Amino acid sequence: MVDVERHFDRIRRGVWAGPNAAKPYVEWNDLSRVLTDLLKWARNTECCEKFDEVMYNSLKLLLKTANEDVQQKIDNLSTLTQRDVDIVTVTIIATANIVRLLRNSVVNIPRNQFLQVKTGLLDSILDCITFYHSVAMKCHRVKHKIPYSLTYTPLCIEVIRAALQLTCNLCVGNHAVQGAAWARLYPVMVATLLDSTDKQVKNYMCAVLFHCTAWVGSRPLDEILGSEEGKAIVRTCVGLCEQPNCLEWAQLFVEGLICVERFVDLFEICEGNDHLAYTVIEVLSEKLSTTPTPSKKQLLGELESAVPVSTFLYLARLLARNRDHIIDLALGKEVAEGGLTARVLHLLADVTGLFDRYTRITNNTPFLECVVKILNDINSRKPIKFDQPKGEVDPDGTFAIRKELIRIITNMSCKNKLHQDRVRVLGGMETILNHCVVDQQNPYLMQWSIVGLRMLTEDNPENQDVIRGLQSSVGVSKDEMEKLGIR
Repeated sequence: MVDVERHFDRIRRGVWAGPNAAKPYVEWNDLSRVLTDLLKWARNTECCEKFDEVMYNSLKLLLKTANEDVQQKIDNLSTLTQRDVDIVTVTIIATANIVRLLRNSVVNIPRNQFLQVKTGLLDSILDCITFYHSVAMKCHRVKHKIPYSLTYTPLCIEVIRAALQLTCNLCVGNHAVQGAAWARLYPVMVATLLDSTDKQVKNYMCAVLFHCTAWVGSRPLDEILGSEEGKAIVRTCVGLCEQPNCLEWAQLFVEGLICVERFVDLFEICEGNDHLAYTVIEVLSEKLSTTPTPSKKQLLGELESAVPVSTFLYLARLLARNRDHIIDLALGKEVAEGGLTARVLHLLADVTGLFDRYTRITNNTPFLECVVKILNDINSRKPIKFDQPKGEVDPDGTFAIRKELIRIITNMSCKNKLHQDRVRVLGGMETILNHCVVDQQNPYLMQWSIVGLRMLTEDNPENQDVIRGLQSSVGVSKDEMEKLGIR
């Protein structure tokens, strides 16, 4: 511990670089070993609190010196001796460790975050990102002529990873830092790093995007959604959410756009690509079905962690526009965008069951009327059969269409007299009664139909009279009538 603190003091006093340096050049090999020890030491919050403005200025100078040394050698890549090659290697390793030390020193310590910004370290870190990316690209271009240059690429990636992590830490809750980082990285470096071959570089770049855009009123948010280059970046991030290789921060970025009521922009950006649009719906569905963890609530904000109801109102309108897709799917026809439309239908069936959270959806009478008319239309074109042959059914775009429509009607009619009456007036009760059969293409169709009729007749004498009037014609037994609460 004493040796580590002595190393800390030597760096702080500028013994390695600067006016007080013991040598006119930096011994990067020795410094790299010192930094490795300091990284272990700095895992303790108490130790990180010893960092001050002087220490950060010394580390900033070391970063500047390292970049200059690497630049000088890389400019003459073809003439490097073996010793030069080794020096470049240890210099990049030392740079990565300096950035990691800076990263570790600000975790949950706002004072250190402020000091890093004050001393201009943010600019130095952003310089590292662009500089070491250019070094990696140059080494990649000459790899066939100069094979040893390949050893530098993974080392440069280590620097970029740590620098992006540190940038994220400094961006949290600091709009000024977010603006500075955005101005330096967007759009060229953002697009470039999202196209990196390194998975973690992509992930941490998405983290920076999240912190810059996941709040209402964000200027970067308007910029990325309002330009073609920004929309291309959004599509790339959505692609990084695809299973099974979903990146955590890519999904958080997409969830952030949803939470700040930009789902419509997000969906329309991806709408031309069914695969991406489907991924957006899957992210939305997962967010809807899982309870936010404390860490997610902290990231998104307690109020912003919920999905805005405007998202589902938009999807309800989308479903209404694509009603022909739903009908064709239920009739067994192939529909180009059928899979996406069916997924939206399943999602809305889930949402309408969340009575206490999305009343603007469950009380949306025009949407209910649209769903009833779709079900009536399907039933009139292809009535459900009572004696269907049994066999295996592969879930596809037509799977469970009728059941999901009945589930929506059931949810929206629960304890809602207005909706119960509208279903009756539109002839929906007779249609639902016709679906009280077992259908392998619509699992639990009969059960949902029975529950639906129960919701429609609950405390509604007019609807109960309709069921009584249909009893003899469809052969509903007395026991089944009692299950519906009708005597």
